[in-house]
Amino acid sequence: MVELDVDDWVIAPAPHLGDTYFTCALSEAFVARHGGNRVRVVVPPKLWSVLTLFPNARIAPLDPAQLKLPFREARGFRPGEPFHLRPLRFSDDFVAAYAGKTIPFTRTYHDLLELPFPAFARPHVPGSASVAAARRLRELGLPPTHTVILVPVSNSGPAFSASFWGDLAAAFAARGWTVTTNVAPDGTDHPISGTLPLPCPAEELIPVAELAGLVVASRCGVCDLLSSALTDLRILYHRPQYEWSPLAGVKLQCDLGACGLEDTASYYRMGTSEPREEFIARIVAGRP
Repeated sequence: MVELDVDDWVIAPAPHLGDTYFTCALSEAFVARHGGNRVRVVVPPKLWSVLTLFPNARIAPLDPAQLKLPFREARGFRPGEPFHLRPLRFSDDFVAAYAGKTIPFTRTYHDLLELPFPAFARPHVPGSASVAAARRLRELGLPPTHTVILVPVSNSGPAFSASFWGDLAAAFAARGWTVTTNVAPDGTDHPISGTLPLPCPAEELIPVAELAGLVVASRCGVCDLLSSALTDLRILYHRPQYEWSPLAGVKLQCDLGACGLEDTASYYRMGTSEPREEFIARIVAGRP
C-alpha cells in the first residue's frame, strides 16, 4: 500500500489515453483553484508516460494495484480521499443539469473538478522524447513528411470496419505515402493489413506525428493528445452527425475546438449514403 500525503489529491480517470490526458491537462488548474500539495493520477503504468507531457503540473502517477483506500462514490472531493474522474459514474447528475442541451463532452470533466471551462494546460514534449521520436522513424525506415499514421481504434462511437481501413491504406499507398498503423507499445494491437506497425509511447506521439506529416484517426484519445501538434490531423466521423452520447437527452460535441482544446484538425464526416470509395477519395485528397 502506498502512503499518501494528507494534502494529496487522488484522482482516478477511466484507464484510457484520452481520460488520462484530460486529467493531467486539468491538474494544474485544479491545484491552483483548490489548493493542496499535488495530484496523484491513478492509472495503470502503461499510461504513466502521459504525465511527462505536463512538467509544470504537480502530478505523480499511482498504480491502482497499490491503492487500498476506498473511493468516494458521490460527486465532490477531499484531499487524501480517492475519487473518480469518470463522468459516466454520475450520468444522472449530468442528465438532470444538461437535459435538452448541446455541450462539449469535456465540459463534464471540468464540472466534476469544479473548474471553469476550458482550463486545459498545453502539453510540453520533453527533449528526450523528440530525440527518441526521430530515432524511431529512422530505425523503422519511415520517411519524414511522407508517412501517414492511421489510428483506427476508438473507445466511443461507431467504428469503421477493418476492410474500410485496409482500403484507405491502399489508397494512400497508391499516392506514394508510406502507411503505418499506430499500435500499442506492448504489442497487443495488430496493424491494418498492408501497413507497417508503429509502436509509440504517449510522450513520443506529438513529435512522431509532426515528423511523419499526416495522421488519419477515428475520433479517440490520440486526437486529444495531438490537438496541439503541428501536423496534418484528419479526424474521421462515421456519420455526418456524431451520435454517441451516453447521457440521455444530451448532445455531446466532440470536435477538438468545441472541447476547449487547440484545433488545427480537419474533419471528415461520412455522408449518410456516401459510397465508401468517394469518402476515401476525399480523405486521401484532403477535401473535408
